[in-house]
Amino acid sequence: MRVTVRGDHVVVSGDVVTEQRRAEVAEVIRDVAPDLVIHNDVRVVAADEPTRREELT
Repeated sequence: MRVTVRGDHVVVSGDVVTEQRRAEVAEVIRDVAPDLVIHNDVRVVAADEPTRREELT
């Protein structure tokens, strides 16, 4: 997560695996800084297991 405070705005960005986690991030920020405007740019991304073996060289 990346959190940036600009005046009375908080911008949060990063990746989570569920919409619930995204909402929880905003809830924590609201609890800590209730007077700030939240811009939630957190993305929900898939965290599936790899479908094949990755070869590293």
